[in-house]
Amino acid sequence: MRTSWISVIGNAVLSLLKVIAGIISGSMAVLSDGLDSVSDVVTSTIILFTSSFISRPPNSKYVYGREKAENIASTILSFVIFFMGCQIVVVAIEQILNEKTRELPSILAVWVTIVSIIGKLLLSWYQFYQGKRAASSMLKANAINMRNDVIISGGVLAGLACTFILNFPILDPIIAVLIGLYIICTAIGIFRDANVVLMDGMNDISIYNKIIETAESVQGAFNPHRIRSSRVGDLYNIVLDIEVEGQLSLTEAHLIAQEVEDSIKSRIDNIYDIVIHVEPKDSTHCAEKYGINRAKLDLIEN
Repeated sequence: MRTSWISVIGNAVLSLLKVIAGIISGSMAVLSDGLDSVSDVVTSTIILFTSSFISRPPNSKYVYGREKAENIASTILSFVIFFMGCQIVVVAIEQILNEKTRELPSILAVWVTIVSIIGKLLLSWYQFYQGKRAASSMLKANAINMRNDVIISGGVLAGLACTFILNFPILDPIIAVLIGLYIICTAIGIFRDANVVLMDGMNDISIYNKIIETAESVQGAFNPHRIRSSRVGDLYNIVLDIEVEGQLSLTEAHLIAQEVEDSIKSRIDNIYDIVIHVEPKDSTHCAEKYGINRAKLDLIEN
């Protein structure tokens, strides 16, 4: 929470500084960079309030907890960022097409951009450091986002330098268009990643290989199938079926299933829960509509 507050305040100061400097200096690129930083303020604010919401314990209504609220918030945020990027592109293109005489931006734009780069580097380092300490993927993701902002500001600085050196004012709105397009691509990426989780999908299907290999390595466990994995926040929720010898007692079958569960937990980090259904070996199965087995996985990979 403290780290998120520092991020909100730091980004708010930097974004306000760049927006004001962009208006005063007449630099569309700096103004666009400032609006991009406004999205970071929104992101950090969402993280702040989402963190307090998802920390509430599960109840009868939310038996899996509230971790997916983070992905819902990310989806909303992606729309905000997307339309902000579109607005930047539209305004910048209007400036490019405007035939009136352009003036070079004020040197203030350069100094503010330098201050922004330094500030963003410090905030990014602090967020990543605290994210590692707290094992928070949200903080580490926000740190990466700020690191990307440093790249944007660096591009703005390089563009401003070329603008002054070449005495070519039209470079400024061209840079703003590129920033806007970058923001749009970022929004699309956030939307895509958030909705994979909301739809119980998996970006990285290599987890199924790990589950199958781990289950098959346990003596007495056969044919892991109907494997389903989804994410609850940054944790994995895993369900699978295994087969054991039919003559085993319930206790013996349970011990094998428990060993499979423990082995999966030892190999895969961030497990929320594992549910294992035990069946007698070589039992007949109806066509399985859901889940992954060895044959399906080989087909997907090939």
